[in-house]
Amino acid sequence: MLYVKFKIEETEKLNDFQKLYNHLVAVRQPEFDFEDEVPEFDWNNMSEKEMEEAFKKINEASDEVALELKRYKKVIPEYATSFFKKYFKVDNEKLGDLGIQQVTSIFNYLEFGFEVDFNKMELKDKNGIIEFSTGNFPFGGLERFFITLKAFNLVPTQCFDGFSINDIQWQSNFEFDFIELKDETAIYLKKFRG
Repeated sequence: MLYVKFKIEETEKLNDFQKLYNHLVAVRQPEFDFEDEVPEFDWNNMSEKEMEEAFKKINEASDEVALELKRYKKVIPEYATSFFKKYFKVDNEKLGDLGIQQVTSIFNYLEFGFEVDFNKMELKDKNGIIEFSTGNFPFGGLERFFITLKAFNLVPTQCFDGFSINDIQWQSNFEFDFIELKDETAIYLKKFRG
């Protein structure tokens, strides 16, 4: 079982993160509905102006980018968006000519690129842990998930990435180092391998 442990810096923002977490759990369910159905209209009783507005709404409802943005705004508060913008400013400077990424790309990663199943989130005092599993290696990596947690003032402190248990030492808001905990890794792996 993979996991990320984190420290809760602001309890108020934890509630916002739980909304996002619940969305990420739901998106991974086979019956999840992305709510991209076309709105219904009473075409027989509409004026020409109302029909123009209806066509506009139909176009919006079939626009995947607009739908993703709508989902994004539903579960990502403005303060987290502001944090993501700062992260992408730094990240895009590193990428240079390789490409520019937008804030919604992190949401796309969370919904589709982070190929994990969220098993559970537990909270105790000012700490939490999110356990997840995956059948894929690589599974999208942990960096953007760490950044997502930080956007909600939940600071990742330790993780098991499938290979080793690591303490996470933050150098800045966006950069960190792993400190491998070899003894803990050996015990953890032995526990699961029997």
